[in-house]
Amino acid sequence: MGGEDETHRLRAGSFGAVAEEYGRLRPAPCDEAVEWLVPKDSGTVLDLAAGAGTLTALLAERVPDVVAVEPDDRMRAVLAARRPDVRALRGTAEAIPLTDGRVDAVVVSSAWHWFDAARAVTEIARVLRPGGTLGVVWNGMDSSVPWVAEWQARVRPETAGTRGEQRRQWFHDRGARLREDIASAGPLFGEVEQASFSCVRAVAPADLAALLGTYSRVILLPEEERRQLIARAEELLRERLPQGEEVLDVPFRSLCWRVTRL
Repeated sequence: MGGEDETHRLRAGSFGAVAEEYGRLRPAPCDEAVEWLVPKDSGTVLDLAAGAGTLTALLAERVPDVVAVEPDDRMRAVLAARRPDVRALRGTAEAIPLTDGRVDAVVVSSAWHWFDAARAVTEIARVLRPGGTLGVVWNGMDSSVPWVAEWQARVRPETAGTRGEQRRQWFHDRGARLREDIASAGPLFGEVEQASFSCVRAVAPADLAALLGTYSRVILLPEEERRQLIARAEELLRERLPQGEEVLDVPFRSLCWRVTRL
């Protein structure tokens, strides 16, 4: 158990080492997903575990007041440089530096699995006004698209034939766990809603390959192994590049949950 805890801690703290690349390469959730997650009448929204500000930028286009909370100083510095108009505060999901009932919505992008959920749910409920919403989203390449699954399997052969199913199971497990986390905190929230959104983004092969280097399992690989993996990923993507083109149309999927504070 101790080894698992240490691995979790290392992975959770690894992103700051690639903060600039994270901010440049990580794709934001699909626009429709953001619209679904954030109520239209929201005045103040908290981007919790905001990272380098990928989602923060989209929120700031839609909401008058956005607060970003991020524990890693390196990630938060990139966020602040990208969005100087947004308050970027040091804090965690378990200790949010805001007063009670301060926000209309809390949004968490691809970070819930790093939280101490029992403490986080109570703390999120504290800063939300009654009737406010918690939105959680995981965003990534859509492995149900055959060429994406094939590319991922060729980059990491150990996942051949299983990647799409693993991804579907991963999303299912995340949703089930989120519902358990919300329910275990007592009568703080209503029923959890779920939705899925797809979108396509034009991405250069070099950037899509480098994106792999912003995920914790790859960040923690030995340097030479990580370099070879990314180089192999780019080589395979260039094989798919249409003649005369410089970018690929890449499908992404945002799986979302939202729940209302009672």
